[in-house]
Amino acid sequence: MNAQATLDAIAQSEKIGRLIYKGFNERNLALWDDVIAADVELRSTVGSQPTHGIEPLKNWAAEFQTKFSPRLDLVDEIYGVNRAVIAVNLVWQHTGEFFGLAPTGRKGTSIEYFILSHDGEKVTRFWVADHTLDLTTYLIAERGMHYPQNFEPQPIIRGIEVA
Repeated sequence: MNAQATLDAIAQSEKIGRLIYKGFNERNLALWDDVIAADVELRSTVGSQPTHGIEPLKNWAAEFQTKFSPRLDLVDEIYGVNRAVIAVNLVWQHTGEFFGLAPTGRKGTSIEYFILSHDGEKVTRFWVADHTLDLTTYLIAERGMHYPQNFEPQPIIRGIEVA
C-alpha cells in the first residue's frame, strides 16, 4: 500500500468511527447501516457473547439509550488502515426497565472503548471494553447480568509464555 492509499484508508477509518459515535450520541442508529456489516461480530463486558448482527447491536443500543439516558463524550480516537478505537466517557442513569432489570435511578460514569475492525467499508467486529468498571459492576455485580469469561481473541503478535 503506497502512502496515499494508506492516508485514504485512515481517512475512511475515521469516517466510519465518527459515524458510529454520531449515530449513538445523536440517537440516530440508522447512520450505522452504511458503516456496520449486517453480520458484525459483537463482544462486550456484559451479556451473552458473542452476538452477531447489526440488528441486535442496534436493538441493544436503542434500549440502552432509552433506559439509561446516556451522554456520550468522545474523549479519544485512534484510526488505522482497517481499525478504529473510539474512547467515550459514558454518563448514565438507570431510569427505565432494561432487559428485565427494573430501574434504580443509579447514576454513574464509565469510560468505554469501541474497538472496531473493518474491511474498508463496514465494521466486521465491534467490541466494547471498559476502562472503568462502574457500568459493568452495576450490571453484573449489583444487578446479576451475565459476565462473559475466557474469551481469547486472535492476537496480532502472540505474547511470550512463561514456562
